[in-house]
Amino acid sequence: MLVQSASKIIKADLSVWKKNESCVVNTMVSKQENMNLRNIVETVLDEGGNYHFTCQAGSSILVIVLYGEILINDFKKPITSEQVFIVKSREIHSLILKNNFSDEKADVLILELKSKKPDDFFSLEELNIKDKNTLLQLSTKLEYPNFIGLYEGRQEQEYSLYSKENTLFGIVLNGAFEFQNILLETRDAVIIQEIETLEFEALSENALLLFLEV
Repeated sequence: MLVQSASKIIKADLSVWKKNESCVVNTMVSKQENMNLRNIVETVLDEGGNYHFTCQAGSSILVIVLYGEILINDFKKPITSEQVFIVKSREIHSLILKNNFSDEKADVLILELKSKKPDDFFSLEELNIKDKNTLLQLSTKLEYPNFIGLYEGRQEQEYSLYSKENTLFGIVLNGAFEFQNILLETRDAVIIQEIETLEFEALSENALLLFLEV
């Protein structure tokens, strides 16, 4: 029998996108001081546009390019959708994300988490999803359990959390899933507490899911 857990659902069709100078921004979670998950932002950069993201002291920032190619601060190598960028900072820090293309937009997801061991560090890792219908570690450098998975329609899976004290954050990057009897579609997200085992099912082909234990 499935026991419904305490959850917060963030629906994409209710998102409020705000226009900046050369991008639009959707803030899903904002300035959470007492949570390990502090901020979640999606930004769509205009052609050649940029976005300034200011993180709190003692944060780990996970940057995922959903499409396009970007540059970040003084890091000279372009970052694409086949890579994951992590940066940690002891102090309040500003990331400048710039669209590296002048003829197409870029879509970027930014997750800010509280560092367990604050230091100054950055990492660029390759993201290569070879196997479908299984959860793969998104980053080896992130301090929290983190997974991504590409699924075929009607595929089901059960996942046991590392600790029942953890909160689970999940976001559908593409397609549709059912999480604990909750329907989530592209860019919908959910925060679930008081859960030991997660049950989910892909409802569409090439459905892409990301989740963290925080």
